[in-house]
Amino acid sequence: MQNRIGPTYTGPAGILQPFADFVKLLTKEDIVPRNTKSVTFKVAPIVAFSILVFAFFFLPIDGANVIPNSSFEGDLIFLLTLVSVANFFLFLSGWSSTNPYSAIGAARVLTQLLGYDVPLFILALTPAFLAHDLSVSTIAANQPVPFALLIPWAFVLFIVTLQAELEKDPFDIPQAETEIVGGYETEYSGRRLAFLKLAKDVQIVLGAVIVVELFLNGPYGPVFFDLRAFWYSLWFVLKVLFVVVISEYLTCIFARLRIDQVLAINWKVLIPLSILSLVATTAVAFWLNPLVG
Repeated sequence: MQNRIGPTYTGPAGILQPFADFVKLLTKEDIVPRNTKSVTFKVAPIVAFSILVFAFFFLPIDGANVIPNSSFEGDLIFLLTLVSVANFFLFLSGWSSTNPYSAIGAARVLTQLLGYDVPLFILALTPAFLAHDLSVSTIAANQPVPFALLIPWAFVLFIVTLQAELEKDPFDIPQAETEIVGGYETEYSGRRLAFLKLAKDVQIVLGAVIVVELFLNGPYGPVFFDLRAFWYSLWFVLKVLFVVVISEYLTCIFARLRIDQVLAINWKVLIPLSILSLVATTAVAFWLNPLVG
């Protein structure tokens, strides 16, 4: 995205370089500083990663959930709660360190998490209101026309709020290397740092998947030769990549915000706009209902 050429000798065109970096970190020395809250310091990165992976089990990827019959009324709230809990464990990873930079980064994670969860939940209710259901599977299935086209204001606001929830530019102040070295990651090394990095990557993909399920018709699309599982999986992957590209593009074109600006945008801009978005959707729902399956 930034016209930077990285290593190209690990896999075709360097496509396996992230995997190679992960394996390299697993082989490096795992250092635990003195006076840390040892158990929390060691466990938090792995638990955060595990929770994010667990969240995928409740998402329809090829038209059916990873775990059969795991969909239930209200699993949208449960899914968003899992994301929040995983972020809380990222906060604990920095809080359990003895490094002041880690403590500052962890405090920023918690501040950002508590603030941006509010508009994220409100905006997630907008497609749920149109689909008349709080189940992710039902919301994805009830979109003959993607909700991103019917309620584009909610789609745009959700993308912006998700950037903050994922701590990506311009909201990456919890790990701002120009101010606090690496934030909550500063004292981590070896396999625990590998799991922290992997948890953030999984979180980005999970965020993109949530956008696809709520606003882009989930895995559903045209089916040819009656190969539903194949085509649904293909559309799902392409849509997720599309959302990831949007997220990375925003990361590249915007500069990092200060912590006071991050908080002001949340409480003074995004929360009022998310409430207005839900009100606007409610107001036009009568005319949109014929377009909803």
